[in-house]
Amino acid sequence: MILTCLRRGLLAGLLAGLLAGLFGFVVAEPILDRAVELESHEHEGEHAGGEEVFSRGEQKAGLFFASALYGTGMGVIFGLVSAYFRGRVSPRSAWLRSLALAGAIFAGAILLPFLKYPPNPPGVGADPETLTARTVAYLAMMALSLLTLFFAWRLARELKDFAAPVRHLLIGAFLLVCWWLLLALMPVFGGTGDAPAELVWSFRLSSLGTQAVLWVGIGCAFGLIGEWAEARVGRTASTVVAEGEPR
Repeated sequence: MILTCLRRGLLAGLLAGLLAGLFGFVVAEPILDRAVELESHEHEGEHAGGEEVFSRGEQKAGLFFASALYGTGMGVIFGLVSAYFRGRVSPRSAWLRSLALAGAIFAGAILLPFLKYPPNPPGVGADPETLTARTVAYLAMMALSLLTLFFAWRLARELKDFAAPVRHLLIGAFLLVCWWLLLALMPVFGGTGDAPAELVWSFRLSSLGTQAVLWVGIGCAFGLIGEWAEARVGRTASTVVAEGEPR
């Protein structure tokens, strides 16, 4: 089953990565062009004689390869996590299991860290002295957020004898308190300087949108593949039973 989930995750991640790359190319790249142009004007003459390793055209051409590679990696991780939770959650269709898992990962690994540490365009709020601290804080935020989701799932299993509304309210309250504490207690770093607020937030929302497209794509593709596989197994079983019946 692990290998099956890995194969499904690999394919789902590849498809979702290409879709996210398309979204990034259409929506995010024009905003990134504006940010790069702004940065080049602000630092004009500071790096005379320097050359970019990759031009913007080359970066755009590599966007789909990078997003496909990233999506494939995330899909493999998604497949492993799906294999772990399969049989440990209440019986649902492959479609619902996949969407629920993708939504949980997006909320814990992407959305909550975004609320605390939203990304900035190139050259905006980038203090080299705090780079390591910011990276560690972001990864810690992601890990702790996912950990609270895992504990919420464990709590749901312990409260299985409670009525559904009570169980859902208790789990929701647990998550809200834990995530509020994370948002309040994690360290804060510098702002965005003099960069236009509209440009900064356009970049941030396009980045969040790209991640949303990726995880919606993974959840939908993985679920559809699972539904198709389960339906095929069901048809095969029905055929075997029908052929074994006396005539």
